[in-house]
Amino acid sequence: MGRAPTLAILPWMWIAAACIGDAAAAQVQVVVPPVATATDGNRFMNSHFRSNSTRRIQVLVDESLLRGLVGKQLRQLSFRKDVRFLNEYGKLNGSETASMRIYASWSTASVDEPSVDFAQNRGTSRQLVFDGAVTLPKVADSETRSVTTFAPSEAPTIPLLPGFWHQSNRTLVLEFETRSNNPTYRWSWPVDAATQFEPGTTTPIGKPCWDAPTKPDAMRVVKGSLRPGMHIRITSDAPPNPSAAFLMIGLSDKTAFGVVPLPLRIAEPQCDVVVSPDILMPSTFFAGADSSDSGWTASVFATPAVSHLFGATIYMQYLFLHIDGNKPAIKTGNGVAATFTKNKPSLGVSMVVSMDPSAATGRVFLDFSPVMQLTGK
Repeated sequence: MGRAPTLAILPWMWIAAACIGDAAAAQVQVVVPPVATATDGNRFMNSHFRSNSTRRIQVLVDESLLRGLVGKQLRQLSFRKDVRFLNEYGKLNGSETASMRIYASWSTASVDEPSVDFAQNRGTSRQLVFDGAVTLPKVADSETRSVTTFAPSEAPTIPLLPGFWHQSNRTLVLEFETRSNNPTYRWSWPVDAATQFEPGTTTPIGKPCWDAPTKPDAMRVVKGSLRPGMHIRITSDAPPNPSAAFLMIGLSDKTAFGVVPLPLRIAEPQCDVVVSPDILMPSTFFAGADSSDSGWTASVFATPAVSHLFGATIYMQYLFLHIDGNKPAIKTGNGVAATFTKNKPSLGVSMVVSMDPSAATGRVFLDFSPVMQLTGK
């Protein structure tokens, strides 16, 4: 009599064990980008979780990185902390909340050539997978590990509900709309991020024609922005009493418009145009720290994602209008020959970002991504 119940129970025990095994197998975790699975990223990024700022962040993930999720629903998203910026975590008590919306879609957009237009990158069917507040964990502000985990005790963990079914041969587009939580208090939760940094090169041409002995090269180009498809960022010191600035972009530093030899003297003392002004763009001024500082100007512009630009060189120079005494005058900064990198994107993840969550367009960052763990069930 003692053996019959045991034999009757055995099939049910086997079925239960099989179900438990199937449930365990049903959960799949994928780290994006995969190069950051066992190593810390190489770039600090806190735009996802900040107390007093808003962002629109669109992350494009290549389908080759998501094949482990075939047949699964994306159900959870986690971010890893950045072990190089531990001082930021010491300012947090834990249980702070960050408000955001997350949309997901599957798209035919290229990760290597994303559009500056958010709508052009997303798929035809976009799904809201999270709308609420993310509770941030309290984490140590000292660390002996070179890479941390995605455990909920030390990583912001977001449920994606309802689940989002994997689609093969499609780019995953995740869109984050972060909202200001408390404009009077400043805190951030730095997210580990990975960047395949492929800088171009820059060479100064000539000098600014105003007295700038401590900075003979007034104009500077962010070398990491010199990749076709990204936004080039340029800054320049300004001459005294500036009133307007224009960025000249050209295809030559030998002739202007293919006809006029360069350099071309346009004002004194020795104010020369040293690049062809094929494109003329107005620039934005930023005030100096005090009356002795004339301030500076900056420009950001998009470049097309075309193959023949890799390794190509463009030329740039600022033209300034300013007040000399009581009279308007012209000044020129130094020129810069900017050569794009020859290396095409290879990380499999890129981003489009704007500080305005309602903006239609943003800045393109190739080979740049927060380190994320996607869980499929």
